[in-house]
Amino acid sequence: MTRDEALSEIKTFQSVENVIFAMRIIAKVGTVTDIFTLMPIATNNSTNPSIKKLATDAICSIIKESLLTKFNELTPDMRQKLAKILQTLDPKIINDLSRDLLSNDNERRLSALQMLGILKRHPHVKDVLARLLQDKDVKIKATAVALLGKMIGPNDQHLVLMLLSDEDKRVRANTVEALESMGDPQLLPILSQYRKDPNNRIRGNVLKALYNLGQTGIEEDLLDMLTATDPLQKASALWVITQLKYNNKKVIDAAGACLLCDNKMVHRNAEAAMTAIGTPRCMGYLNYLGRIVRY
Repeated sequence: MTRDEALSEIKTFQSVENVIFAMRIIAKVGTVTDIFTLMPIATNNSTNPSIKKLATDAICSIIKESLLTKFNELTPDMRQKLAKILQTLDPKIINDLSRDLLSNDNERRLSALQMLGILKRHPHVKDVLARLLQDKDVKIKATAVALLGKMIGPNDQHLVLMLLSDEDKRVRANTVEALESMGDPQLLPILSQYRKDPNNRIRGNVLKALYNLGQTGIEEDLLDMLTATDPLQKASALWVITQLKYNNKKVIDAAGACLLCDNKMVHRNAEAAMTAIGTPRCMGYLNYLGRIVRY
């Protein structure tokens, strides 16, 4: 029985045996669009209990596989809708994802972790993410701390603070972002220790976090990065300026000078910074220096 034949059998409902078989087919080969056919059956209390369970199982199977294998192909809005349906129909979904997180397939593990991020309302998600902070896979650990930062409060800070000294720079950079998202000014003394970090992304994240948490005196730090010989330092400083719309004359002048840089990323970030601030001074830099170097 093909997918189309299975859907036709479900819609016409001529035989319970055939519908049961069709449901099992759809559970394996169904697509997101098939959910609309199955939902009325899964949510109707008068539906045959066996058929209702099969419809529910099929919907959950389709959603889970779609999120695991096509996560980046789905729009954020669609992901949220699918996650909401999944949480409603399958209270045990976190247990299933925990098994996927133990998979030998790294891509499947990462997709399962991304799914946890959109199932954040589930009471056990935080516990699973906290355990992943000890994972040997750096990509998993870095993603886990980024997701955890969006859902923990002041009482959970200890879960991520230890990762500020992690040996992997991606993990440390994501940890800074996670701490910033908590919005706790008491973290300023801790974050200040990393404002001169040699890694450009960590340093940029720290300056952005310090500013957003109330320590706005980052002018000299930005100038140090903008005048560094390393283009990555320049690019990260310009990213910070863009994010904060940091309107400071000395910093704008140094950022404007970056429009003359022959590094494509630095030049692009300088254009973004000038555009984000948008003052006449910034637009002047864009209109004159921005024309000299073109990519």
